[in-house]
Amino acid sequence: MPARADPVEGDWLTPAGATVRIQNCGASPCGKLVDFPPLPGNTVETQRDERHRDASKRSRKLKDLTVVWNMRRDQTRWRARVYDPRRGFSANATMTPVGQNQMKVRGCVRVVFNVCEEETWRRKK
Repeated sequence: MPARADPVEGDWLTPAGATVRIQNCGASPCGKLVDFPPLPGNTVETQRDERHRDASKRSRKLKDLTVVWNMRRDQTRWRARVYDPRRGFSANATMTPVGQNQMKVRGCVRVVFNVCEEETWRRKK
């Protein structure tokens, strides 16, 4: 198996059962949604971004949608924007690799104050 360009690159399984592929996207890495549990009545290939807060984006397909972008290294972690199609909004996030096979992803949105959520992604083998 060839060495990865960066430990963050590869396929990551989220707690919700989605797979995000982080790869080189030009100037910086990005993450694309390559697999996920679709809503009832849909398949991975047909599922649309139905929950997006912007109605003009609800017809786009979720498969291969960029859900992590503007990634930039900040010492031992990455800062990025992430999009959560389950909730239909994006947030500022930090992504901190924990060894080679786990990554802590913490996203925060500002309501009246910052509301943050953290989850652990596991490298898909």
